[in-house]
Amino acid sequence: MATDLSSHYVLLDASGASTTVEGGDAFWSQPSDELDRYGRGWLLSEYTFASDWPQWEMHPEADEVVRLMSGAAELRLEWPTGIQDVTLRAGDAYVIPKGVWHTVRVREPCRMLHVTMGAGTRHRPL
Repeated sequence: MATDLSSHYVLLDASGASTTVEGGDAFWSQPSDELDRYGRGWLLSEYTFASDWPQWEMHPEADEVVRLMSGAAELRLEWPTGIQDVTLRAGDAYVIPKGVWHTVRVREPCRMLHVTMGAGTRHRPL
């Protein structure tokens, strides 16, 4: 069955099984105990961005892989030593280490693929 990764996530669990779940706000607005039922599964998702992210994000449990499918963006990483900007062009990928706060500045409307463990994901305002 075909899946639209911009509206649904594919959850890959440790056993190798996959489940499709409703994505976006419908996923992240669930209570913490509901999110915890997904355990340590990996979320595969895709988003289209026309403007900068309005917040910082951090995944405390695992690294995140991002791949820019189209367009241009700047990945901003907050390290203890300061902010690092990484330019991404279509086809580029970057591994964001677990625990690193990050956000995105859109340079051209873009589409981005994300693979991360959703457990404990945190957000904070810019």
